[in-house]
Amino acid sequence: MVENLRKSSRSIKILPLLLILCSSPARAQAPELVWPHPPDRARIRFVQTIASLENLESKKGFFAKLLGFFAGQEQTPRWLVQPVGIAVAPNGRIYVADPEANGVHVIDQKERKYEFLAGTKSGPFLSPVGVVVTDGGGLYISDSQRGEVVALDSDYDFLFAIRERLQRPTGLSIKNGILFVADAGRHTVVRFDLNGKYIGEFGRRGDAKGEFNFPVSITVGAADTSGLYVVDALNHRVQEFDTAGRYLSSFGRHGNVSGCFASPKSIARDSDGDLYVTDALMDNIQIFNPEGKLGLIVGRSGSGDGEFSSPSGIAIDRDDRIYVVETLNRRIQVFQYLK
Repeated sequence: MVENLRKSSRSIKILPLLLILCSSPARAQAPELVWPHPPDRARIRFVQTIASLENLESKKGFFAKLLGFFAGQEQTPRWLVQPVGIAVAPNGRIYVADPEANGVHVIDQKERKYEFLAGTKSGPFLSPVGVVVTDGGGLYISDSQRGEVVALDSDYDFLFAIRERLQRPTGLSIKNGILFVADAGRHTVVRFDLNGKYIGEFGRRGDAKGEFNFPVSITVGAADTSGLYVVDALNHRVQEFDTAGRYLSSFGRHGNVSGCFASPKSIARDSDGDLYVTDALMDNIQIFNPEGKLGLIVGRSGSGDGEFSSPSGIAIDRDDRIYVVETLNRRIQVFQYLK
């Protein structure tokens, strides 16, 4: 199947009609799962798990059918294989970057549809790890193996690829018309305009303030100039910069206790400015205020509701729903921030 996806020159679109939202009668009767636990006031509530697809009916485009004809077989993309990145569009569509599947999963919860993006006319995806959505529904997808960021329009048609000054792009974020790209290979954050024109970059390898050791994820704050937060993975910290790349602050250190990071993977921000950091070794989400003070820990190791096995990407939509993709449990868990 993976070999078939690599050969495709366009996105393969699959339209199954049913998503399995893992709930059962017993679970429906269980007490509401919240953090912190009663009697403290709840701030995070578990909503649902998206764990698989059922009754998959494949409707492939012309190029995919042609390739299947010459290959002598019709194949269907798998469900999540090794998901690492996630983004949520304003219309509620979920995009999951899956390097082991060599593509991006698109889940439309409202329409009960699924699509799989295997590549563009510039070539197949090899190791897509990051994705960000524009307000208009366009996509930017980072492919760490190809060393590029691909831009697609809202119909998933190819626009252009960004390769300048990139080696191993990972995390993506957009703020004030600027695309910020974390480049784990060059240990920098690179800035482009939304047409792919290079603007500048900041950072270099090291552990001093403003330096990086494999930056992997970025999220942005609400203010015009401040609040660009970068997960500096192997320095086990989060650093804050303004949009020009000037260092402002940092929090976190190496460790496996509260407020420390063992393997930080991704970061997202809710409407109040609190920061959510996933940790793939501690199997939890740590929530910090904008100044870096720890406020709450969500999750533990496991495969049940509110438990994690290598949580990676995290995204928060405009309604403060929190989406976490787990690499080893191969699923998406959804939570709600309660104001």
